Amino acid sequence: MKTIHSGSIKYILVGALIAGFCSTIKANDSIPTATAQLPHSYLTSSKSNTTTTNNSPLFNHFRTPEKWEKLTASFSVQSDMLFSRANDDTQNTWRANNYVVGTIRNNYLEFGVRFEDLLSPLPGRNAIEAGRGIPFIYASGKYGNVAQVTVGDFYDRFGSGIIFRSYEDRALGIDNAVRGAHLMLRPLEGLTFKALWGQQRYTFDRTFKLFNKQRGYVSGADLELSISEWASAMQQNNIALTFGGSVVNKQEGDEDVFVIRDGKNYRLNLPQNVPAYGGRMNFAAGGFTLNGEYAYKPNDPTADNFYVYRPGSVAMLSLSYTQKGLSALLQAKRSENFNYISKRSLLGMHLHLNHMPPFSAQHTYALAALYPYATQNVGEWAFQGEFRYMIPRHSALGGKYGTNIRVNFSHIRGLKKDYLPEVDPSKPSSFYGTDGFKTSFFGMGDLYFSDIDLEISKKVTPKYSFTFTYLHQIYNQQVVEGHVENALQQTPHIWSNIFIYDGSYKFSREYTLRTELQFLATKHAEGNWIYGLAELSVSPNWMFTVSDQYNMGVTKQHYYMASITYTKAAHRFMLSLGRTRAGMNCSGGVCRWMPQTKGIYLSYNGNF
Repeated sequence: MKTIHSGSIKYILVGALIAGFCSTIKANDSIPTATAQLPHSYLTSSKSNTTTTNNSPLFNHFRTPEKWEKLTASFSVQSDMLFSRANDDTQNTWRANNYVVGTIRNNYLEFGVRFEDLLSPLPGRNAIEAGRGIPFIYASGKYGNVAQVTVGDFYDRFGSGIIFRSYEDRALGIDNAVRGAHLMLRPLEGLTFKALWGQQRYTFDRTFKLFNKQRGYVSGADLELSISEWASAMQQNNIALTFGGSVVNKQEGDEDVFVIRDGKNYRLNLPQNVPAYGGRMNFAAGGFTLNGEYAYKPNDPTADNFYVYRPGSVAMLSLSYTQKGLSALLQAKRSENFNYISKRSLLGMHLHLNHMPPFSAQHTYALAALYPYATQNVGEWAFQGEFRYMIPRHSALGGKYGTNIRVNFSHIRGLKKDYLPEVDPSKPSSFYGTDGFKTSFFGMGDLYFSDIDLEISKKVTPKYSFTFTYLHQIYNQQVVEGHVENALQQTPHIWSNIFIYDGSYKFSREYTLRTELQFLATKHAEGNWIYGLAELSVSPNWMFTVSDQYNMGVTKQHYYMASITYTKAAHRFMLSLGRTRAGMNCSGGVCRWMPQTKGIYLSYNGNF
């Protein structure tokens, strides 16, 4: 054992007035996305009005400053509302998630602000997430693509994000933006340096304060070097080689966490600084690409891992090959005890400093996503492979337009653990202050998830095309959701076979009908499911959709939905009536349990 001692709409309009005070200036026509990215200038290279005769990468990078451009303003509004008719305490009430984003920018400066009204949020959010205010505001200055400094709230990631990723996903209610300072430098072509310091967002707990003194802070730096940028021979042979390295540190005050040993009460000696280190490599030659990444952090006891002092690590390897009409991908990942969070006592999906790629297919069809996999922070072995091939046109199997085939598989298992003598896996408190368990690198435990997909897409005529998908899934409900739906099951696994038809017929230039028919067969959980959808698009503005998801097994419940969508330029309205099933809502391996809802749904997205 380690050393231990003894009224939503109104606020949309108000926010719009605040963010749109410069709306008479030229507007941005792009539709806002649900997941926020870096300020736009992080990813754009500036055009230069001058040239230089010096071929040194250094002098080519520092060109004559651009002419100052006029500041332009834009703002966007996103509002998702529900008038609930469910038979619970939400019946006959309005619930809404509202966002108004305002931006002013030119080629040197960028200012942004976001107003949020989540005082009465949509079902699925808990009480701590409710609030209203301006949780996101920043000012950024840049010099071409050479340097950028941001003060305020920002998003970024190092490498694939396994030691640091800040991002927003409104559908899941995730926003771990960092408030502080961010620096990006590209002193040479092929050399990028980032540094940051600040505090993550945790819902509305800062209100109008700059920081919350009761929570910790994060700092970090990342360096990426592209060798091929300096080697003309590599460029001539279409070879790319990149190395990167990162270090992140979370700083958090001490707190009282006690454990009983031999009838005595002890206080855990908690680390107040926990660093994480990561390195990565990317090599590409011809059609081959090889990616590798590794990360490590020392003991990081948290409530999520039962205050275990065992170090954490992640190793990932990916190999892909592409050529015309063909591509292949193989991936493997081993992670152990790598939940990196800036508040050690917090459970749930907030304040995570990193993001673990799921290494499983991210399905969008309703029944294929009925039992989605959530990355297990305690540790896992994950494998994924994908093969795509286009059977050539005018061949026996390809037909007139060719045929696309995709095969994907995922296989994820837990780690094989040998628990220490003093640890009882059925008693979480027995882990406190210990290393918990031992593992071997290649040791694998229980099956968490398995998914084999076959997809065939074909254009039959100029008007008709279809996609057929078959999936075989094995889902460990006990591991992912913490319970088993059917108590009579002898195993926590749900075995299912899923068949999906998705067809599209174009009647004319204006009218297109898309239909879906899905069937999920299983003897486990709630039994078989069937799903049907019809979607009529009337170009360029209207879309009419009806769907029904029906449980043929235990509940015999219908989950119907009828929607009308109107799109005009950068504005999109959707009105729906129906009900949704309770279940896991996932994105990128991060999942949240969503309750059943019923009522009238209204959604608006617009950019001005």
